[in-house]
Amino acid sequence: MSAAPRALVAESGLYVHTTAYSVVLGGIIVLVPLYIISLGYNPGWLGVIIAGQGLFQVALRMFGGVISDRIGERWVIQASFAALVVGTLGLAFSSSLFALLAAQVLFGGSRAIYWTSSQSYGSRIDESRPTTLMGRFFGFAAVGGLAGNAGGGFVAVILGYQEGFFIAAAISAGAMVVVAVMPQLPRRAAMTLREILGPVPGVFRNRATLLPAVMALGTSLHVSVLSSVGAAVYKEFGFDDDAFGVLMAIHAGGAIVAGFLFARLLRRVGQRPTYAVTMALHGLPLIGIVLWGGSYPAAVALMFVLGLSFNAGRVLNVSITAMVSSPEQRGVFMAVVGIYWASGQMLGPLLFGPLAAVTSLTFSFIAAGALMTVAALLTPLLYAASRDGSNEGGRE
Repeated sequence: MSAAPRALVAESGLYVHTTAYSVVLGGIIVLVPLYIISLGYNPGWLGVIIAGQGLFQVALRMFGGVISDRIGERWVIQASFAALVVGTLGLAFSSSLFALLAAQVLFGGSRAIYWTSSQSYGSRIDESRPTTLMGRFFGFAAVGGLAGNAGGGFVAVILGYQEGFFIAAAISAGAMVVVAVMPQLPRRAAMTLREILGPVPGVFRNRATLLPAVMALGTSLHVSVLSSVGAAVYKEFGFDDDAFGVLMAIHAGGAIVAGFLFARLLRRVGQRPTYAVTMALHGLPLIGIVLWGGSYPAAVALMFVLGLSFNAGRVLNVSITAMVSSPEQRGVFMAVVGIYWASGQMLGPLLFGPLAAVTSLTFSFIAAGALMTVAALLTPLLYAASRDGSNEGGRE
């Protein structure tokens, strides 16, 4: 297969499997916390159980990047879908605490290796336009997330939780077929583990990685708090499972808009203002939900804004990381920044779930929103500390 058709197949396959992955992930994000609440667990336990997947993400982020650079991304992507199949089937057949925790561990492992490997694969399809490719990648991911969020809520009400988990397993198995027919992209042959891991200490010390790392942490905190404590908050407001699913779908709708229009916005506005506004919009709408989220129209508007900031944050952290890394070491660089994302997935529910249990759900949400608002105000200091003028223009 010549280079142009191979690139087309690679890009098309990337969008198909990330849509499928996001459908499953979107469904899980809605189904799992609602399922846990239906079993009688309080917000503290809800946070601890959801945090299980974050812990495994931290442990496996580097592993996924190393293996991607060693044997190729497709095998790692296949493994991530296999973990989804096993985890969702486990929840379909058991409601024990062990099954809940084991499934979260599998979901966390899947997310840890999927996003690192798929972002590495996508960013290498065409090195001349990483922001456009990543914007489309996350745009399709948001489309899948919207379908999964809305579908998860309606399936919970109409069919039940078990049926929802069976559907998620079937979609994951189908996506494995798509990944199997995608081409392996050219890479430097016979890289040793020492060659792959050699730049890791330097990446952690590199001031240019500060910007994507902080953005990854903030974006991850926003969505992990929203998809764990947020489920309990909206339950307290009196919203049913399907209403919460629709609100998460609205969040995904905002992410779709951001995914497909972000590259154009970045070129016009510039990276630094976009960075600051994105971080602020991670936090302020969370506070807004506490103040006005009991009104469904207000909740819809706030969730849409959070969706915009979510995908803007993802594209920013990935595109900046791509700019400061070589193609051969892209997986490890993505993995290093991904550790900060994984930390947010663990810390969000682990900190703010128990905080909600000992104070209140609304106080926990306000605290999370205030934390990210402060980070937005510190943007000038972050750029001064990074001292990487090459990223400032927002060009591809």
